[in-house]
Amino acid sequence: MKKLLGILFAAILLVGCNADNDQKPQTGEKENVKKEIEQQALSMQVLKVDEENGVTLEEEMYQQLSGLVEVNPDIGVAEDFSIHAIDFVEKSAGESVMLFLGINRLEKGIKNITLEYTLGVETEDTIKYVFKSEKVDLSESFAGVIQPNHAIPFTLPVTPEGKELLQLMTEENKTVKIENAKFELEK
Repeated sequence: MKKLLGILFAAILLVGCNADNDQKPQTGEKENVKKEIEQQALSMQVLKVDEENGVTLEEEMYQQLSGLVEVNPDIGVAEDFSIHAIDFVEKSAGESVMLFLGINRLEKGIKNITLEYTLGVETEDTIKYVFKSEKVDLSESFAGVIQPNHAIPFTLPVTPEGKELLQLMTEENKTVKIENAKFELEK
C-alpha cells in the first residue's frame, strides 16, 4: 500500500478526464476559465459506512488519498460531479477492484448518486470493455452526503479479462463514457 500514492498520482494523470487545453477561450468563456482556476482545494471525505465502522481520515487509505488530492487540488469538473479512476487494487482471495474518486464540485452537497460507467480499450476493429454500462450506486446510506469540494472513494469489481485489458490501456486507446447520471442536491 505504501507505493499506492505514487501509483495513484500516475493513474490520475493517465485515466482522468481529458480536456483540450489548446483551445482558446472565446468571449464570455473567460469568466468560466477564471472560475475554474480559482476552484477551491479538494478535501477527502470518509464514506458514511466507513464512518459508522469507526474509520476516520487518519486511516492509511484515507491518508494516501488525502495526499493525492493535496497534490492535485484542482481535480474534478468545475460546478459538477465527476468520477476519476485512480488505481487497480488486488484484494484478498484473488478479488480485484478498480478504485475511483467521486468528486463534488457543486455548491451544495449531493446524495443518492447513480450512473452507468463504461471503460474500454479500442482495438483495430472493436472495443473491448473493462466495464460496460456498469451501474454505480452511491446511495446516501453508503456514501452519505458528499459535501462541496470533497471527494469520496469507491470501488468496482474487475474481472480477470478486465484486468488484462487495463494493462493494455493507454491514453490513446481508452474509451470512457458516463451515462444516465442522477443525483439529489442537499437542501
